[in-house]
Amino acid sequence: MVLAVGGVGAYWLYGDRLPSVLSRAASGAASRVTDAATQASERLDSNQGARLASENEAARRAERAKREQSIAWAPLSPGGTAGREAMARLSRRNGPAYVSLRAPELAGVLATGLSKVLPTSATRPEVAIVDEQLLMRTVVALRDLAGDGALRSLLGVALDGRDSLRLTGTLDLVRPGLAEYRVREVRISGIEVPPRLIPSLLAAIRRGAAADSLPTDALPIPLPKAVADIRVANGKVTLYKAVVP
Repeated sequence: MVLAVGGVGAYWLYGDRLPSVLSRAASGAASRVTDAATQASERLDSNQGARLASENEAARRAERAKREQSIAWAPLSPGGTAGREAMARLSRRNGPAYVSLRAPELAGVLATGLSKVLPTSATRPEVAIVDEQLLMRTVVALRDLAGDGALRSLLGVALDGRDSLRLTGTLDLVRPGLAEYRVREVRISGIEVPPRLIPSLLAAIRRGAAADSLPTDALPIPLPKAVADIRVANGKVTLYKAVVP
C-alpha cells in the first residue's frame, strides 16, 4: 500500500519528467555495460589474457573431473540379486504398483537384454543414472563401431584396437517387453562423437539386434514384460507394473 501510494505521488509530482528520467537511466546502464565489456576486452588483450584463459580452462577441467568422480557406476551382471528381487516383487499379482531402482539394481535388470545389443567384443559393461539420463560404458573392439558408413570413412584405421565406449541418453518404453535407449552423446576413447555420426555408429552396434523401426539414434533394450512404463528422474529409474489380467 505504501509503495503504491508513493508511486502515485511520485508520478503526480514528476510524471511529466518520467520519460527523460528513464531515458537517462537506460543510457547510464548501457554506458556501464559498455565500459565493463571494454575493460574485460582490454584485460583479455593484455599480457594477463593468456593467464586468465589458462586459469578458466583449469577450473573447467577440475569441475568436469569432480562431476565424473561423483558418478556411481554399477557393473552389468545377469546374476545380480537386487535386480531379480525387484522384478520378482513387481511381477507378483499382489506386488507393488512400481519399483524405483538405483544403478546396481537396474544393472541386474538390464544385463540380459543389453548383452544381446552390445557388440560381442564388449567387456566390463557398466551403467549409471545421472538426473534424468542413463549412462553406459564398456570397452570394445573399435572395428565393431565403424560399420560401413560415414564413421569408417571419416576415421578409417584410427578405429583399430580396443578402447572405451560411453553412451549417454534417455530410456523410454516402446511396448511391454521393449524399451528404447535414445542416445544423445557418444564418446570413444574420451572423445565426443559429432551428433551427425551417432546414427551411423548405433547402426553398426545394433546390426544383430531387432531395431523394430526405432529412431536412428536409439538402441533396443529388451525388458521383462511385467514393465508397463518407465520414468527416469533424480538418479533413479522407476518401473511401473503392467496390469495383470
